[in-house]
Amino acid sequence: LQTLTIHSIITDASDLAVGAILLQDFGEGLQPIAYESRKLNPAERNHPVHDKELLAIVHNFKVWRCYLKGADITVRTDHKSLQFIRAQPILNPRQIRCLDYLESNFHYKVTYKRGVSNIADVLTRPSVHTAEAHDSNFSGQYGIDKTVNLLSRNYYWPDLPTNVQLYVTSCDTCQRMKSSRLRPTGLLQPLEPPSRTWQQVTMDFVTGLPAGPSGNDAILVVIVRLTKMAHFAACKTTITAEQTAKLFLTNIVRLRGVSSAIISDRYSRFTSNFWTKTWQHYGTRLHLSTAYHPQSDGQTERTNQTMEQLIRTTCTDPAQWEDAISLIEFAYNNAPSATTTQSPFFLNHGIDPTTLLSPPIENPAPRSQQFVKNLRQSQQKATDAILKANQRAKQQADRQRRGLAFAPRQLVMLDTRNLGIPLPNKLRPRFCGPFCIIQMG
Repeated sequence: LQTLTIHSIITDASDLAVGAILLQDFGEGLQPIAYESRKLNPAERNHPVHDKELLAIVHNFKVWRCYLKGADITVRTDHKSLQFIRAQPILNPRQIRCLDYLESNFHYKVTYKRGVSNIADVLTRPSVHTAEAHDSNFSGQYGIDKTVNLLSRNYYWPDLPTNVQLYVTSCDTCQRMKSSRLRPTGLLQPLEPPSRTWQQVTMDFVTGLPAGPSGNDAILVVIVRLTKMAHFAACKTTITAEQTAKLFLTNIVRLRGVSSAIISDRYSRFTSNFWTKTWQHYGTRLHLSTAYHPQSDGQTERTNQTMEQLIRTTCTDPAQWEDAISLIEFAYNNAPSATTTQSPFFLNHGIDPTTLLSPPIENPAPRSQQFVKNLRQSQQKATDAILKANQRAKQQADRQRRGLAFAPRQLVMLDTRNLGIPLPNKLRPRFCGPFCIIQMG
């Protein structure tokens, strides 16, 4: 680098940063020697425009002082008023300090250069170029890697990938329109097993069956969470909340008593005022699964699949399913559960039912104390087995999911898959919002 010669500095400032290029002529025209830019701090961002432009000059003179001391310097700026700042009759204290530093240390002159031809302008506008490379219709609103590639063809600045990442991840259009490629949020939250049988039950409807002679085309499915005992009751798809309550009282409460909790989905009959008031009267808590999330009541959903399979394998004529529903219920309750390893019959009664496979029993009367002890041990084993099954299910499910915590007053986007937006599925926004979280359930 030659000293004591003519240097040229091209400076520029924006609302967020200042930048400059140092050039020197070695006989072949001005050649770049160094580049400099930095962000403005919060106080500097409040400066008026002419003070920001002056700050750009002072900052770069300080950075390149070792090159500029004793040399003739031409400063080129796109802020025309700086040409006349030395002759300005009134200066503010900040301008006085800047001029005092420049006049006492350097020999320079300020010239005007239009902004459109100011190459230092690039150093102060990385966000503008990022927006052009990402938001333009010619760019396609691509992700981080492709946007970095588009920018790198023509521009470079420190932390370019980081700047692009911040810009793309905060793009409102991308958040609304693009499908998420991340793992589903929310870790599995298994329900705690109840302490006694028939304390908690789950219920659901199987619909879409062929109508039988009595007009029934659906099945009410009720399952005990501890023992996995199931009851199936034929009904109509048009069953009301009042009819559902009567069916439950007749088939379940009459035989098993009142449960302390009922878990169901959000069918209108389960959210109706009649249904809610009825079980408030009996002191039963109602737990509703999350909307559009049948995994909340996975036990009933899995039982429905098994029952439908039994109907297909048992009934040669699908329209005769209602005649076979009692035997299907028996077969289901007599088979060991994969979770508890015991049959629902055994866990409820302490003994397996007599079937065609049962041998003759010489002394059918068991000892009462041993009978009660065995039943309690079996139910405790069932509870332990459910806990272990929950842990295995959670470990397996959480491998494919990620934890995500929310807090009140946080802004979130809402998935539009189940909102019924009147647009073709392929063209609808993937998310809408943002919405503010008022309260956590």
